[in-house]
Amino acid sequence: MPKDEQVAGKSEVKKVKKKSEIEIKNEIIIITLGASISFNDQKIEKLELDFNSLTGVDICDAESDALGRFYTPLPDTNYSTAYQAAIAAKASGMPFEAILELKSKDFKTVTECTKGFLLG
Repeated sequence: MPKDEQVAGKSEVKKVKKKSEIEIKNEIIIITLGASISFNDQKIEKLELDFNSLTGVDICDAESDALGRFYTPLPDTNYSTAYQAAIAAKASGMPFEAILELKSKDFKTVTECTKGFLLG
């Protein structure tokens, strides 16, 4: 049987992923993930980034977390995706490893929001 006929005879099932949704309430950025993840037996569907709650210790810890795990050849760590993820972890109260488990589109949304905070 030709390959075209084989494909035509099969039903296609596509998994549709949602886009991340961003909402801001009382200066807290709420990101509804396009694809939920499970981390430590907890289902994560939303992240709340409260950048105003961060302290200097949080920021220094995030830098240490990011640079201790990933090499960043950038002159300014604010542009490092790993550093942005570590800051997002601190701002959300989630472990750094949970942020790293996000699907790429959600990860990009989270790090872009964080970059806005860092460069703003």
